[in-house]
Parts: sequence; structure tokens; C-alpha cells
Amino acid sequence: MNTSLIINAENIAYKVNDFKLFHNLSFTVEKGEALHVQGANGSGKSTLLRIILGITNQTKGKIEINSEKGISYLGHKNALKNYLSLEDNILLMELDDHLDLLKYIDLLGLKKLLEVNVANLSYGQQKKLALLRLFLNESDLIVLDEPFVGLDDNTQEILSNFLKDQLNKNKGIIYTSHISCSLESKILLLK
Repeated sequence: MNTSLIINAENIAYKVNDFKLFHNLSFTVEKGEALHVQGANGSGKSTLLRIILGITNQTKGKIEINSEKGISYLGHKNALKNYLSLEDNILLMELDDHLDLLKYIDLLGLKKLLEVNVANLSYGQQKKLALLRLFLNESDLIVLDEPFVGLDDNTQEILSNFLKDQLNKNKGIIYTSHISCSLESKILLLK
């Protein structure tokens, strides 16, 4: 595989019983490149992301991932412990000793919420907490499923700028989004 390629997918197919969700999908993602997976609800966008993550196996085709530093993933669900405080969730995610943690806590407006139980936060505040995993990642591939949902305009801009910065650091990004963003991306349309 080409050393600049992070992902090379050839003729990927997935079906449930006799229903073909998608077939003959081929795409690549190189270092410093973003791929925006688009399609209607139920077209297989999240399933394709699960195949890339190795959670689901494709029915046909092959996918090669050249990731030396792993994959950072943020899905629909924020994967937080509602009965714990924001600060306890940070400890549980093992982000408490990251050098940039306080910078992002301030940037996302979470500082005054550290002692609040996640169950008492708004969806947008919970999403900001989940974004800390992304903002503090060390991976070379970022996979996002609807990352802009629930975010206000300011936080959407913070996230867009962060992702642009990651591309400049030669990371690859694959994402789904029904919310437009200013990230320059290749398009993969699922029908």
C-alpha cells in the first residue's frame, strides 16, 4: 500500500439477509485528507464507519488500514457515564494528565461544570465533553459520525478549525454529517 494512504477500500459490500445496503464501494483516504460520507438516512453511512473501525465485517471486498497511531472515534452516542461528574468522566477517559486538557476545557466552556453530573448537562454540553476525547487524541485517523449534531454555531466552528488543523498535521479524517461544515473533503455518496 502507498505510504501516504491511510485507508484503501476496494469493492466493499454489505448486506443484511438479502438486502444490499451498499456494494462495490471503493475509496482511499490519504494523509492530510478528509472523506465526507454522505447519503440519506438508512443508506449505510454508520455501517460503513463500523466496517472501517473493525466492529462490523463487510460482506465482500477488502479494506486496508495503514494507521501507526490508531483511530480516534466519536459516534452518535457520547459514551459518557451520566451518573458521574464531568470531572470524573475526564478521569475515566484517562484525559486528566494531558497537557492541553485545561486549554480545551476553557475553550469549550466546561470549567464551571466540572462538578456537575453529566445527567444534568444539556446534550450540547455532553457533546462538548465527548469532544475532549477527539481534541486530545494522538491517532493518525479520525472517524466521526455526525460530529456537529447538538453543537451551537461557536462550537461547530471550533470543531471545524480543529479538524482543519488535524489535516495540516497529516491525519486522515472520515466523517458523516448532515450539517454542512467548511472542511475541504472528498465526497463518498451512498445511494
